[in-house]
Amino acid sequence: MIQSLERGILALNFLARRRNAGVTEVAEDLGVNKSTAFRILETLIAYNMVAQDEATAKYKLGPGILRLSDQLSKSLSIIAAAKPHMARLAEETGESSHLCMLSGGSAVVIEQFMSSSRLAVNAKVGNAEPVYCSSVGKCLLAFCDKEKRESILSKLRFTAYTGNTITDMKALRKELEIIRAKGYAVDDAELSADVLCVAAPVFGHNGALYSVGISGPLERMKEKGEALLAEKLVQAAQRISEQLGHFRE
Repeated sequence: MIQSLERGILALNFLARRRNAGVTEVAEDLGVNKSTAFRILETLIAYNMVAQDEATAKYKLGPGILRLSDQLSKSLSIIAAAKPHMARLAEETGESSHLCMLSGGSAVVIEQFMSSSRLAVNAKVGNAEPVYCSSVGKCLLAFCDKEKRESILSKLRFTAYTGNTITDMKALRKELEIIRAKGYAVDDAELSADVLCVAAPVFGHNGALYSVGISGPLERMKEKGEALLAEKLVQAAQRISEQLGHFRE
C-alpha cells in the first residue's frame, strides 16, 4: 500500500465527516506531524480536491470532489438506462451482455447481464480490457473523439494474447476505420482464443461515451452469425443512446 496515497484518502474522508478542519486537527486524525499534514493538504488543494478558507485558514472538501461524484452519478444513470436493454439483448441472443467505458486507456466493465446458457462468458464488473483487442475497447477507441483516441494510441503497448491479436499500429488504425464504417466492432478470438465478442457504441450528447457488447463461446457465436448478432446489438445500443438524449438524424 502507498502510504502517501493512503494518507491523502484518509484526509479526504476526515474532511467529509467535518464541515471544515484546521491542519492540527487533520494531523491528529492521521497520526502525523503538522508539516506532513500540511504537505498532504497542499497536494490535494493543487488538484482541487480540498479548498482552504482564506478567512479562517481551515480546510474543506473542494470542487474536484463534485467532478468525481458527477462522473459516478453519470455512470449510475447509464447503468439504470442500459440494464433493461442488456437483459433483452441477452435473452434475444442467448449470450451475456456487458457495458463498458473508457478509463485510463482501457475499456472497464461497469455492468453486465449474464446469459442463462450453461456455457456463458462472464465479463466481471471492474475488469479492464485492452482497447486494441477487445470488441468493447476497439469500439470505444473507434468512436471517441480524435484527440482522446490519439492520446491513447500514443501510449499503447501491444501484447499478443492469441494468434489473432492485433499487434501493429497500422493494422489497428485500419481496423478502427472498418469499425466506424460498419458501426460495430468484433473481437474474433483476439483476447481469448475460445471467445468471440461483438460491441456497438452508446452515444450521449458529447459523442460515444460507452460501448455495449455481447460475448460467447467462439463456435456458438459463429453459428449464430455476426450479421444477426450485430443487428440486435446495434439496435440495443441505439435504444440506450436515445435514453441518454442522443437521436439519430
